[in-house]
Amino acid sequence: MFYYLNGKIVEKDKALIQVNDLGLLRSYGIFDYFRTYRQIPFHIEDHLNRFFGSASSLNLKPPVSKKEIKKVIDELIKKNKDLKEMSFRMVLTGGLTEDAKTSEKPTFFIIVNKAHVYPEKAYKQGVKLVTLDYCREFPQTKTINYLWAVSQWKNILNKKASEILYVSEGKVLEASTSNFFMVKNKILFTPQNEILGGVTRKIVIKVAKENGIKVVEKTLSLKEVLKADESFLTATDKEIMPVVRINKFKIKTGQVGETTKKLIGLYREYIKI
Repeated sequence: MFYYLNGKIVEKDKALIQVNDLGLLRSYGIFDYFRTYRQIPFHIEDHLNRFFGSASSLNLKPPVSKKEIKKVIDELIKKNKDLKEMSFRMVLTGGLTEDAKTSEKPTFFIIVNKAHVYPEKAYKQGVKLVTLDYCREFPQTKTINYLWAVSQWKNILNKKASEILYVSEGKVLEASTSNFFMVKNKILFTPQNEILGGVTRKIVIKVAKENGIKVVEKTLSLKEVLKADESFLTATDKEIMPVVRINKFKIKTGQVGETTKKLIGLYREYIKI
């Protein structure tokens, strides 16, 4: 296994950062996550654009250009070819610090793993979400601070749920690592504000519109969502994952809906392009 760290491709067990890094001490950092299909990085431009946008919003400057990152990714694909399909996590932190506030140089690394694939059962039967009253501090920035979600994760698993759905002041926002959609009267709805603009979300909206499905981006109340005909999550690793239960409530019949099934099929066709 090979990773990338501060200008060099290194073996996994040699990819080490120091303890006085601002990412560790202050959670000062951003990341982005993408995967390959047929060993080709999927929508890499969208992920790089978001990565650089997140960096800019927190006054971080990546030490390498988008073009250079693409070259590194190509090299990592060659080095880790036994994985067949891979996921990549690009991370940029504030770097080493003496005063726990400032630094001279950021830390930049890329972690490579086997692409995560959920069991087909999740797509056939759907999953459960548990709500949490929370709105991320920087919703449009993909920061490394997942403190609230990680601190709750054992509780989520104990409730046999697959994800956390963030709700703030009665508004449904996003899941901890996913975007949220609902279907009502065959119209596709998704929250518009105070969310991270997911790349998979963007693709699903595009594919839906191209196939005659009306899409509305708006504020959604939890009350509306619980009365939806269908709902699902979107994310790089989940693609389109049906949601059939939120807390103790079933979504409609508690089964995967027809619009969701159609979109899953359309998305799977799209990734073959």
